[in-house]
Amino acid sequence: MDEKIKKKIRRLREQYGIPTAEKGVPLFRPGVDESCMATVYPSNDIRALGFKSAADKLVNIAANEPGYADYLVYSVLYLYRMYIELRLKTIIESAKQISRTGHKLEQLWEEVKPIMERSSQWFDDQELAAVEEKIKEFCKIDPFSDAGRYATNIKGEPTLEGMQTVDLKHLKQVMDSLSTPFEGSYTAIFEDRQGE
Repeated sequence: MDEKIKKKIRRLREQYGIPTAEKGVPLFRPGVDESCMATVYPSNDIRALGFKSAADKLVNIAANEPGYADYLVYSVLYLYRMYIELRLKTIIESAKQISRTGHKLEQLWEEVKPIMERSSQWFDDQELAAVEEKIKEFCKIDPFSDAGRYATNIKGEPTLEGMQTVDLKHLKQVMDSLSTPFEGSYTAIFEDRQGE
């Protein structure tokens, strides 16, 4: 590219505040600006809460800023699914002191269900059945944790097939209703372990 054109492009980018990638500037650095400094914790609990909180905030953006929902739906689906997955894993880890891997929600649920049945007074059998129903529904649309991230799966098949629209506000309300038994169970297990 002509040097004259390069200089003109650089000036235009500066004029309009278009960021320029610079060699030697690290991607990650320790926090400097306290207003946006994040502490990194070695905890799946805080990650689970972070995924749900981020999804909730994206739903609020989509609700208040027309035109964003079509872009944010994939991130919202992924973040809510990660919340469920991590919360199931943290319940297993807290109750059994073992670490779980894999992304299959139904397998994780099979381990978590009896733990939750014993762990909390925050919910009854009907609510537990509703949680199971929602997990199975999520498994149908995203069995391998790739539907929010990719348009096709590893086999080249379309993800989110048959889904045309998603009511993000409704999804958030249902996720909030799931978080009550998840958080109640996790808290009860954590408190029981503190008493040991």
